[in-house]
Amino acid sequence: MKDESLVKVKICGLTSTKEASLLYKSGADYTGLVLFYEKSRRNNTVANAWQILRYVPREIQRVAVTVSPTLEQLKLIEQMDFHILQVHGELREEVAKAAGLPIWRAYNISGGEIPAPGAYDEKITGYVLDGAVPGAGRSFDWSALADFDRRGKKLILAGGLKADNVCQAIEALHPDVVDVSSGVETDGGKDAAKIKEFVRKVKQYG
Repeated sequence: MKDESLVKVKICGLTSTKEASLLYKSGADYTGLVLFYEKSRRNNTVANAWQILRYVPREIQRVAVTVSPTLEQLKLIEQMDFHILQVHGELREEVAKAAGLPIWRAYNISGGEIPAPGAYDEKITGYVLDGAVPGAGRSFDWSALADFDRRGKKLILAGGLKADNVCQAIEALHPDVVDVSSGVETDGGKDAAKIKEFVRKVKQYG
């Protein structure tokens, strides 16, 4: 049984069944798949996402990572084996109202600004604080967000995290979840050794 007092780990940006299989006994708590966003090199088709999800260990929560999703895209996601909807960009009214999945609302931090509460706050269970360009491996000034009001919801910290800075990030913001993608990659693909080291650092800190 996992220690509930520990900071959780999300390995984001899976693009293949091979990468999904690396999560077996990794200690990760969440994983994320990018959908319906062709600008991302980690974007998955619906068919590819179905295949990847089959290889994700059952104990790991699956997050559908989207940018301004439409109602039609939400319906497709909710037919799949996801537990959480992560929304960057616009959270459309019809999507927020129709969503049966918990929503993680993502904010892209380009400076030290503190995000203001958005609409449909009652549907949101977590806030993702990410770098200005998601998935680019660039962090932001964590200390500037020390006063961010999480309003009783989970705080998920992303953006430029890796094994050698994640403990500093945890110390600065005390997140519930740390979210990593490029920080556990080598040559554009997920690296088993880097995943293991990242998880070790997080769990050791907690």
